[in-house]
Amino acid sequence: MAFSLLAYFFSIVTAFAFVMTALIGFGDSQMRTTRLPHSAVSVIAGSDRDALTNVDKAKEAQKAAESRKAAEAQKAAEAREAARKSARAKLAQERRQAALARQRQEQRNNAFAWGYSGQYSGQYPGSGRLYSYAPGGFDR
Repeated sequence: MAFSLLAYFFSIVTAFAFVMTALIGFGDSQMRTTRLPHSAVSVIAGSDRDALTNVDKAKEAQKAAESRKAAEAQKAAEAREAARKSARAKLAQERRQAALARQRQEQRNNAFAWGYSGQYSGQYPGSGRLYSYAPGGFDR
């Protein structure tokens, strides 16, 4: 009795497998004959390629856009850094020029105070020395 039940079970499973294989094969053949040459996604997208190709292209375009955006951000950062360096150099140059101008002014003021007019001696006769009550024959 156990053997007959086991044989009955295997025969049912085998019949089920045959029926499912036939149905799947029939359905697959029906899908192949009735399928449009273009998938709906590619028709909507206006392309004659498969939907997977469009997905791959979209991913590639997204990666390209991201890399382009990253490159632009890098260029902007480099431009900002270059502008900072340029501004620092310009500020340092202006500070050096201001320091030189102050130094020249101090030298000029010191020269006038001590009577050394240097290049200015020809402008005002007798202005090359300090005012003194000493007789004119006593030069330094």
